[in-house]
Amino acid sequence: MFIEVRQLTKQFPSPKGVVCALKQVTLQVAQGEIVSIMGSNGAGKSTLLRILAGLLLPTQGTVHIDGINAAEAPAIFRKQIGFAAGERPGFYDRLTGRQNLDFFAALHGLFGNAGKHRIHEVLEQTAVASPDQPYQELSTGMKQRLLLARTLLHDPALLLLDEPTRSLDPAEAERFHQLIRRLQGRGKTIIFTTHQRQEAESASGRLVTLNHGCIEAESAIAELAAV
Repeated sequence: MFIEVRQLTKQFPSPKGVVCALKQVTLQVAQGEIVSIMGSNGAGKSTLLRILAGLLLPTQGTVHIDGINAAEAPAIFRKQIGFAAGERPGFYDRLTGRQNLDFFAALHGLFGNAGKHRIHEVLEQTAVASPDQPYQELSTGMKQRLLLARTLLHDPALLLLDEPTRSLDPAEAERFHQLIRRLQGRGKTIIFTTHQRQEAESASGRLVTLNHGCIEAESAIAELAAV
């Protein structure tokens, strides 16, 4: 199994004691799968993705990606992962999309011709229109595509996308779904969160439902269609 999550628990301190965001979550994902994590606000979706991305440490439990234990080899672990959180994209408004990618490519050690070549590749893969416009002038859909392009710069095996279509209209959301299916065809494993069942069923091969930090249900999309 490409991803193995075992007995994952995450607790946060609060004025009233301890809040348990995740409770003994166990999950396996095969290489090349697209899995949607569905749940209402506060279900634990973002917390799960942030732990998978190595941005949060679990209170208990383990995460392995391609056999690498997140706790034992965090630097190697993070090279496998591209994480996109839409609420804080971190782009510079006055720079163009390409200039923004040039900055982030340098953070991954991609300079000069190597950086330019990789930026050209990810812009093509994500079909970003007008990458030489200032970021602040791009449409919401193009901003989301640029975020996906940035996530792909270091060619990660696993993409973690936190509600990537939340601000998109239905047509642009469907185009984004087509993008991630093409990336799956390139061998990427993709996990994205959503609170919309229709999107989960449309864009992924398996649906995992979180409720109050627990996995409430897990189904292949083909099984759901047959119900």
